[in-house]
Amino acid sequence: MGMKDEANVKQDEAVGESLISRRKMLASLSIAGVAIAAGTLLPGGMGTAHADVLKGKAHADVLNDSVADIPALLAYSRGTNTCVIVADPLRGGIFSWSSTGTPNGGTVFAASGGGVWNRQFSGAFNVCWFGAKSLTDSTAAIQAAFNAITRPGCVFFPAGDYYISAQIIIPTQVVSVRGEGQYVTYIRARTNGSILHAMFLGTNADTMEFNSISLAGEGNADSAIFYNNINHSAFINLFITGTGVVAIHINGWNNKFQNCQIVANAGNGIEAFGTPYYNNNLTVLCCEIYANGGIGMRVGNGMNVTISSSTLEHNKVAAIIAYDIQNINIVDSYFERNAQVGFNYTDAQNVTPINIKSDIHLLGGGATIIGIDPSKPVECAKISGIEWSPLNSAGVDNGGINNTSFVFSNYLDKVTIENVHCFDTSKTDSLLTIWGNGLTSIVKGYVSIRGNSKSDVQLIGVDNGVAVSGGHLIEISNTRSKNYYNPNFIDYQRMAETYLGNLLKSQERLSDYPSFELTEGNEWWGSFVDVATKFPELKGKLIWFGAWVKAATGNDVKIVTYDGVAPHGDTIAAAGTGKWQYKSILIPVPSNATSLACAFQKLGSGSKANVAFPVMALVGSSLDRFEIGSEVDFRSTSYPTTGYWEQDDVVRNSAPSAGGVMGWVCTAAGSPGTWKGFGKIDI
Repeated sequence: MGMKDEANVKQDEAVGESLISRRKMLASLSIAGVAIAAGTLLPGGMGTAHADVLKGKAHADVLNDSVADIPALLAYSRGTNTCVIVADPLRGGIFSWSSTGTPNGGTVFAASGGGVWNRQFSGAFNVCWFGAKSLTDSTAAIQAAFNAITRPGCVFFPAGDYYISAQIIIPTQVVSVRGEGQYVTYIRARTNGSILHAMFLGTNADTMEFNSISLAGEGNADSAIFYNNINHSAFINLFITGTGVVAIHINGWNNKFQNCQIVANAGNGIEAFGTPYYNNNLTVLCCEIYANGGIGMRVGNGMNVTISSSTLEHNKVAAIIAYDIQNINIVDSYFERNAQVGFNYTDAQNVTPINIKSDIHLLGGGATIIGIDPSKPVECAKISGIEWSPLNSAGVDNGGINNTSFVFSNYLDKVTIENVHCFDTSKTDSLLTIWGNGLTSIVKGYVSIRGNSKSDVQLIGVDNGVAVSGGHLIEISNTRSKNYYNPNFIDYQRMAETYLGNLLKSQERLSDYPSFELTEGNEWWGSFVDVATKFPELKGKLIWFGAWVKAATGNDVKIVTYDGVAPHGDTIAAAGTGKWQYKSILIPVPSNATSLACAFQKLGSGSKANVAFPVMALVGSSLDRFEIGSEVDFRSTSYPTTGYWEQDDVVRNSAPSAGGVMGWVCTAAGSPGTWKGFGKIDI
């Protein structure tokens, strides 16, 4: 046996259980059978030409080894033949006889006289083999094709328009569902009034692929594709429209959407959420998600989500709502006129729903229910390279109602918003809106806002005395750096008239910076900030106020303000840590405010608590911009009589007069130390 013959034998032996070798098949056919096979299997005119030549050689000697269709195959009396050609263009092919097998209506048929006919093929299972036809209810045939796969395999839908009237269950052994392209292969839900939970329903899948198909719910299906557990899978070149609840729902890791169009669904577009820490490594690339009645994309309960080079447009509730996600990147994409309807949020202090019309929602919020819950944060988020057209822009009117913002959040932890170009900055209230209740909202980590055509931040909702903490962590490019608060803490006032406790300069220092001590009681100590005449630029602005605090066992220090209308206070406990930490709150300054009372309050039964380096600044001027230094410009009308003072500490005279001194210097440390005047004023 030559090398070529030996290779052919090995190739024959390698063919699967449902195949016979080409040499054996041809040996079992007459010349007429070969002619029919050529016309059936070879592409286009080439097959026809070969068939004509062979038919001419056959001298019309046609044997009973070819039939017209599947019914003829079922009735065919094979005699000694072990192979037959079925010429039907939809269901036809080459079949070989076997003594045993289980008929499935597509690849295995019962043979007259016993045994079965096995279809000879490799690759995908064609739904037309099982009886699926264009413009026909093909539910049973399609399900039969899925059920026929007994080991990992692919179901193929040729070009056509197929109807289904019941949901198709996807067995785990089906690892690929393919068509011939968007608008080329169409599958529609036609149910005569009943509503399908899903057109295609899977339970568990690994390395699954949906590719090159259009799915139309036509109001008869809640979803097109629904998986509660799917991993390492891809949805590519799909067009989905007309579903009632969600176009695609998945729950699992390492999944990808690419070149999909999710259009005009009554509910949400893409959902990926469910099991905590499950929806990891989700990629959405070059997709168009638009004109959906709900949320364009809802993602939660996972890590490492990337949405890139995609279009999210005219999604009525929001473009993206993300929650309980660690590391989400929304980059190089286009957003246009999303959130016409918006989403309503409530909490214990905001019982009346507040409607948020924002494109992107980054939430600390629930497991499977969207809401406000800081226990489920979004951490490490990047929004970059975005073209954004708000509602009412581009000459389209939304009843005069602007977008609340581009981004809305109640939990900001290591977030970057950069290079967002807004088509019309007058058509949105802000770039970023933060939920205003400090019990359910927080700025937890550094927030960088830079290079945007609109960079303002606002609060929404009431706090009823519990303000949002962490304002000192927000950095916005081109924001003025100025500390509006008086650092001269020996000049601070008692703002609650119980006369319990004192404010004293402390021996405790923050690095080399002096601190003051709050003793017994829970009074407010601080300074009034004049926004009527001294700092009118603060009116109507969002600012932050905070300081370094250190609380001993049994104590806490609270950051508090009063703007003439409502109090604001932080919610972050420093109780008993014995360590310095920075606490701050966000304060919306009313446009008619005249002054702000900004103070510090000791809480608890311990002996003392310390405060150092207080700052009030515009939001966006982060704490990093302010150098702590080592000195405070102390001023008073007399030398100190309380508190601990270091040698060489200086207090300048805030009310100098003839015969007086310019100030006092501490010549010996102690409580209150020894003081000597300097710079006598002569006239």
